[in-house]
Amino acid sequence: MCRPAAIAFLILVPILALSGGCKDSRPPAKNGPARGAAAGCNLLLITLDTTRADHLGCYGWKRAATPALDALAQRGVRFDQAFAQVPITLPSHASLLTGTYPPENGVRNNSRYALRPDLPTLAEVFRAHGYRTGAFIGSQILDVRYGLGRGFDAYKDRMPLYERPANEVADEALAWLDEGRGKPFFAWVHFYDPHTPYNPPREYLAKTGDAYDGEIAFVDANIGRLVDWLQRNNILDRTLVVAVGDHGESLGEHGFLWHSLLVYDSIMRVPLTFSLPGRLPQNTSVGGIARLVDVMPTILDLLGWDTPREVTGESLRAALGGAALPPRTSYGETDYPYEDFGWSKLRCLVERQWKYIRAPEVELYDRLADPGELHNLATEQPDVVARLEEELLACEQGMTPRDSVAVALDSASAEALRSLGYVAGPPPTAEHAENLKDPKYMVDVDHDFRQAESLLAAGRALPALELLEPAVRRSPESFVVVEALGKAYAVAEMYEFAQLTLQDALTIWPQSPGTWTFLAQVMEQRGALTPAMRACDEALKLDPNSPEAGKLRPELEHAAERQQAKIAELRAQVQAQPEAVEPILALSQQLSASGQTADAIRVLQDGLAKMSENASLANALAWILATAPDDKLRNANEALRWARMACQGESASNPGYLDTLAAALAESGAFDEAIQTAEHAIKVATDAGNKRRAALLTRRLALYQAHRPYHDPR
Repeated sequence: MCRPAAIAFLILVPILALSGGCKDSRPPAKNGPARGAAAGCNLLLITLDTTRADHLGCYGWKRAATPALDALAQRGVRFDQAFAQVPITLPSHASLLTGTYPPENGVRNNSRYALRPDLPTLAEVFRAHGYRTGAFIGSQILDVRYGLGRGFDAYKDRMPLYERPANEVADEALAWLDEGRGKPFFAWVHFYDPHTPYNPPREYLAKTGDAYDGEIAFVDANIGRLVDWLQRNNILDRTLVVAVGDHGESLGEHGFLWHSLLVYDSIMRVPLTFSLPGRLPQNTSVGGIARLVDVMPTILDLLGWDTPREVTGESLRAALGGAALPPRTSYGETDYPYEDFGWSKLRCLVERQWKYIRAPEVELYDRLADPGELHNLATEQPDVVARLEEELLACEQGMTPRDSVAVALDSASAEALRSLGYVAGPPPTAEHAENLKDPKYMVDVDHDFRQAESLLAAGRALPALELLEPAVRRSPESFVVVEALGKAYAVAEMYEFAQLTLQDALTIWPQSPGTWTFLAQVMEQRGALTPAMRACDEALKLDPNSPEAGKLRPELEHAAERQQAKIAELRAQVQAQPEAVEPILALSQQLSASGQTADAIRVLQDGLAKMSENASLANALAWILATAPDDKLRNANEALRWARMACQGESASNPGYLDTLAAALAESGAFDEAIQTAEHAIKVATDAGNKRRAALLTRRLALYQAHRPYHDPR
């Protein structure tokens, strides 16, 4: 059960206090290393990003090439059932370094939260005891702005891109260790490599035959370099080495490839080893439930130091001797599906036999009989579900909830998230939302979204659209999916659909400066410069330091001045040559783009008064009358009359003219005929090899099939 935990202490001040936690009421076994067994020792804390326990040799993986980690386990204690509290890098490290649950430290997701300043960190405790403290970070996900740097003399998080390989992280850590030879130290080394995309050096791929395992092997080789340094400097027996994962990776289980979204054991179970030759037992395994929040109090207990009263986790010291842990549970959560996609949050509770997941459709798994969590027993075991829900509630009530410290998600942070495979959706709008979609049934949307992002990065817009359009139909509430669709339309040069879709995205989250900037760029492509300037202004209100919006705004202003000059020039040409078709068409296009739609209509009407059978002018007028953004300017009957005239004779096979006729038919309510005309236009465009026109027509066809006319988004 979960209830207030055992006695804990303030840093350096022996004041008794109670802390909350998820545990059994029975005390742990009394054997194991003594309190202070590691007194005076250094600490090397190695965190293994995105590393599944069952993909290390010491946990039985046959394909593993992990001699360094295997040796640490051989020389120390391995926890076989260790669990993260959250399957996301930043909040998982926040729990690890403070011994608190996400609701207590306020860090629930990447990039949008910082660690509260009133929570003591492991580094602060070590520095208070006179240790050198250094952190060596492999990804900008753990940038110093998120608060984990407190207590570190050196926090090495600068990197040219959004992540850096294990050898560079190890190089920096070794240089720092060399600088402080002879002084006690706490070094935290974070290896990010097993995180997607998996791209290990060729030799490590060859060793394992698998890219993910190759990344882990590459990390292991650099862990070996750190351990070799300890051996060369004769301090291996005076350095407590803790190697721990922050979360795992699904790797296709449950139809899912990554992490963050779900809370199955493949994602939540992590490796955890403690090694200190001569002071801790060797070649020992522990089978009971361990948690990342337990790591900090265990380290402090081994060094003989008091644990801050804010810490919720409990020392595992007694279990390091091989004694069985008492029955206990591990709390887990993810707010990522809610905050980034608008789907339901997940909560879970793990005990030896059962795994319970609170979701729109609750889940219960027998971990002993069904380690792959494939058979949901919730309907067959209602009593177990009720008991575990009660324990989960008690666990939550036993925590000390604290407000989150928000971090503004600027354009650079959003881009960093995307480059690392995370999305950057809106923050939550309500604390308790109802009727949200169950993440386990939205895995395909997440997958298609990620695939589409990769396709867009490669400039392959049309295949991306094939994934994103059904994804948006499945999840129209997901800002990131809708925004991605808008960007895909833009890359495909379907700017009117891009504008419509980005505007839809901004109705979901109007506080996204990057989306406002992208919308301004799309409007610029369409010549809608005045609304583009307004969109750019919105971006700058939200992010005054946005380099993209700051550069774009004066460019738009100059372009608008040039546009007005061009309009004046074209008016003069039309006046001088009233029967010249090209200047009339160009003037109407510029006027329409600048928002002067009524003037554009008059210019075309004047031209047709002199050249009533000109198909180009008739088509242009029909288009505006059928699709004008202003309801007062649309005229379905007139649009249809001019569109039918334009499509006579040789023009009957012009896909652009057929596009206009379909739009006019839809505006008049003749959707069946509009559908037939659009389908004919698509065939003509396809036969002519005009893929862009065919793709554009296909999107408009979908509107007509839904009995919706197409209106220009200006």
